[in-house]
Amino acid sequence: MPPSVFPRRAFLGVGLLLPLGACQTSGLFGQRRTSTLSPRGDRLVRMIQNTGKDNMMAPEVPALMGITNEGRDIPVRQLADDGTGGRYVVSLVNIRKIHEFIFHRRQGDVLILHLSDTKFLRLQSVRYPRSGKPSTITDVALAESDFQQQIAFWFDRIPGR
Repeated sequence: MPPSVFPRRAFLGVGLLLPLGACQTSGLFGQRRTSTLSPRGDRLVRMIQNTGKDNMMAPEVPALMGITNEGRDIPVRQLADDGTGGRYVVSLVNIRKIHEFIFHRRQGDVLILHLSDTKFLRLQSVRYPRSGKPSTITDVALAESDFQQQIAFWFDRIPGR
C-alpha cells in the first residue's frame, strides 16, 4: 500500500465513525427512568383508578388545553364528590401517554376547569359558561386561586396523607 493511501483511509474511517459519537445512548443500556409522579400524585392516580368511573369528556375544553383525540370525545376516569363549594370532579386523562389531571367544578352557571400534571403544576385553565363557548382564563391570580381550592379539596380525600 502506498504511504498516501493509509492516512486517507484512516481519515475516511474516522469520518464514518464520528456521527456515532454524537448519538445519544441514554435509553440503550437499561438506565432507570425517573418517575414523573409526586407521592400525592401517585396516590391520587391510584385512588381514581380504584374508585373512579370511566367516562367520556366532550372534546371542546380539552382541545383548548392541548389535549385532542382527532375531534372525538376524550376517554377519562373520573372521581366526583360534594363539598361546601359545590360538586368537585377530577378526571384522569392518559391520551398523550402520560397521566394528567383535569380538575373541575361549577360556580353558578360557569364550569371552571384546570389541567394539571401529576406534580400538581397548573398547566392551563378554562371557563365554560353553560350557554356559551369555552375560553382560556387569562387572569392568572383567579385561575391559581381556584386551582389551589380544588386541589386542596382532593388532598383532604387522598388516603395515606
